[in-house]
Amino acid sequence: MAALADVCRADTGNVRALWQHAAEEMSRCGAAIRDPAQIRAYGKQVEAQLADFAQTVKAGSRTELAMLYRLRDMLLSQRAYLTAMTDYTAHGGKSRGSALHTDLTGGVKPFGQLPDTFTFALDETENPLVQELWYEDGVCRTAWRAPRPIPGMTTFLKTSGAATARQGTLTE
Repeated sequence: MAALADVCRADTGNVRALWQHAAEEMSRCGAAIRDPAQIRAYGKQVEAQLADFAQTVKAGSRTELAMLYRLRDMLLSQRAYLTAMTDYTAHGGKSRGSALHTDLTGGVKPFGQLPDTFTFALDETENPLVQELWYEDGVCRTAWRAPRPIPGMTTFLKTSGAATARQGTLTE
């Protein structure tokens, strides 16, 4: 990591501006309203920025140097989230919970005066699979699997729960 600091050191830094841009873009495409096209486009930007990080990100002070490492972590996290979101919609994922996924082909807009971004379809299938994501060889990878069963109460939990109950902070 010291090599990254040496390469990114400059008289004038751009870390704050890049941080602001990354935060705004993620809020625009990966917050509650998620447009798959915007997610894919910003995902490509994040990948390009990570690939050229040492050449394009510059820190002009010690404060910016610390922010440089946090920006790199932020971009890696964004890459993971955007990969998961892209994979979710590629596997037929629809709007559910707090996420509205724009669906211009099979969705409906609740009110005609709203922008097309608000066109969505609800996920009513309750997919029985769980999405997994991992980082391997510089790439975020995804897979879908059946959920693992929740194990029965273990001896540790039974013992610690009983001890807590005896202390009067929990009733059995």
